[in-house]
Amino acid sequence: MGTLIWFRNDLRLQDNPALYHARERGNVVAVFFICEDQWRDHDVGDNRLAFLLDCLHHLKRDLHNHRIALRVEHAAWFAEVPDRIVGLARSLNLDRVAFNEEYPLNEKKRDSRVIRACNAADIATDVYHAGTILPPGSVLTGNGDPYTVYSPFKRRWLSQVGGDALEPLGLPRRQKGQVGESSTLPERIDGADRGRVTNDFPGGEAEAQSRLADFIAGPSRSYGDDRDFPDLNGTSALSAYLSVGAISPRQCLSKAVAANRGRIGDGDPGISTWISELIWRDFYRHVIALFPHVSCGQAFRPKADQVAWRHSTTDLAAWQQGLTGYPLVDAGMRQLNETGWMHNRLRMVTAMFLSKHLLLDWRLGERYFMNKLVDGDFAANNGGWQWSASTGTDAAPYFRIFNPNTQAKRFDPEGRFIRRWVPELEEAPLRNLFNPQKYPTDGYPKPIVDHSAARQRALDAFKALKS
Repeated sequence: MGTLIWFRNDLRLQDNPALYHARERGNVVAVFFICEDQWRDHDVGDNRLAFLLDCLHHLKRDLHNHRIALRVEHAAWFAEVPDRIVGLARSLNLDRVAFNEEYPLNEKKRDSRVIRACNAADIATDVYHAGTILPPGSVLTGNGDPYTVYSPFKRRWLSQVGGDALEPLGLPRRQKGQVGESSTLPERIDGADRGRVTNDFPGGEAEAQSRLADFIAGPSRSYGDDRDFPDLNGTSALSAYLSVGAISPRQCLSKAVAANRGRIGDGDPGISTWISELIWRDFYRHVIALFPHVSCGQAFRPKADQVAWRHSTTDLAAWQQGLTGYPLVDAGMRQLNETGWMHNRLRMVTAMFLSKHLLLDWRLGERYFMNKLVDGDFAANNGGWQWSASTGTDAAPYFRIFNPNTQAKRFDPEGRFIRRWVPELEEAPLRNLFNPQKYPTDGYPKPIVDHSAARQRALDAFKALKS
């Protein structure tokens, strides 16, 4: 008999524990479930679906080269998956199901139901850890509690990370015999065409590995200095690949540590800073796994749900369309709308603008980002939004409110990024880019809110909550 390998957000062959260990036992057949309605209910947008689909096409080819068939099944909702898994395993005469863990609440409930259904059908289940470097629940305080602040989490994480975390699994053994029957893959999912984002983000494991190698060989050395400047190619551009599991965080860490001469918490400033970002990624996944209420649209700190958020469809639309009158905010939003990606510094600036300057509920922005981002990832997106809105773990203090004009002057000092994405300002003097209130420009909207007044309004709202 053999094992049914259930792929989810782990679309790779290398360092895939479920696939690797199942092949050590015997033959396997792979399956992937397309759950359009559930994904849309989770605010997954066209760019993310298009990228996932392209990665799925590459995965099918890579599996075929290993003589492993890939079955693709349509199940609108997660609730349909348990019975379908059991039925498929029985029809293929497989006696085991193997998969790698996922951490959001609905995914964990789905997986628990799959395990129960398989147990009832005398089908064994093997569940592996693959989505983080250290598993959720393994990095705890001295009292055995999860961390809610990043810095002590990082210190404990560094003290615990060891050989297993630095040694990715290789390719699974190539299967013998004829390849079984694979499914015909669609070219679109729920209207999201596979070619939608391939110019900027070609799918597949090979592309992810190539990007990692290029980053480690070059930009990683200056990452600590360049990562905050949106006009520079100073980041790894791996977030989309990590989000669908075309590459694993353990592979990223392993390459980074090797380039850093075996050091993890120090060494080359650029590489060690990037490793810190991998630890941030682990941190947010641990939060999602260990605090289920975060998956239910709630603030991590329950009291923060009492903030008196404003309601303004006009202000929300201006933010979404990049028409706020704040050039760096508008440049970031237009980059997102056109490409499905936004530089991380600008994710913080735009998120804080919505939640602090406009005092609009952070969940509106969280949802909009998920609908647009090619690298839409619930844990990272939720963690970033709650940090910016001062509602989450290790959040920015409520009185920290970025001045978008100061941020523009600091991180786009020549205005190159702003001019690229806000063509109305292409010929404007540099001073207009950093202080549009003082130097209005024809054809570009006036600021929809005054920074000082908006800052005070936000401070008052959060002070009222604190009292």
